[in-house]
Amino acid sequence: MGAAHPLLVRHLSRAFGRRLVFDSVDAALRRGERLAVRGPNGSGKTTLLRCVAGTLSPSAGEIRIETYPAGSIEARRRVGVSLAHERSFYMRLTGMENLRFFAHLRFGSLRQATVAVRAVVSELEIEEIAAQRVDRCSTGMVQQLSFARALLGAPILLVLDEPTRSLDEGAVDRFWRAIERRPETAVLMATHSDDDAARCNAQFDL
Repeated sequence: MGAAHPLLVRHLSRAFGRRLVFDSVDAALRRGERLAVRGPNGSGKTTLLRCVAGTLSPSAGEIRIETYPAGSIEARRRVGVSLAHERSFYMRLTGMENLRFFAHLRFGSLRQATVAVRAVVSELEIEEIAAQRVDRCSTGMVQQLSFARALLGAPILLVLDEPTRSLDEGAVDRFWRAIERRPETAVLMATHSDDDAARCNAQFDL
């Protein structure tokens, strides 16, 4: 059963001290399925996504990426992540230099990393953005770089936090075309956008 699910969440809970953010969350995504996580600010959407991405440990419950526990090396290899308030880019490097660096970490081969980065930059039509230093990019531009990074390595699961919030209409269209080109990729998305939620198979309220 686990191998059929890019994402399997069972009885997940997360608390910060005495404050319970969410309790006993269950979810499962098969290949190509999309789940929109909805709720007001502070409801725990980003916390849930961080648990799935493996950057935050749950207080209770289990998360599996295929058969691997979230946060393990094997799980991280299978997940592409773009979280809100991105802070992991090197601000004095260009977008292209950042993408090459992270792709090199993922692939282990600089040549393979360069080919993959060129392909995703071309696909998303972000050549001008990638040529600029990140500290000179707007929030929407950084968001597009973050999505490009999430696509590297053909992940089986994309974990996306408000992925279209700061994008113009053209960038939103390119974002969704990239998703549609990957019909086997599961998507877990936190969003306030009704349009984005409507493109998902199901919605989950926190």
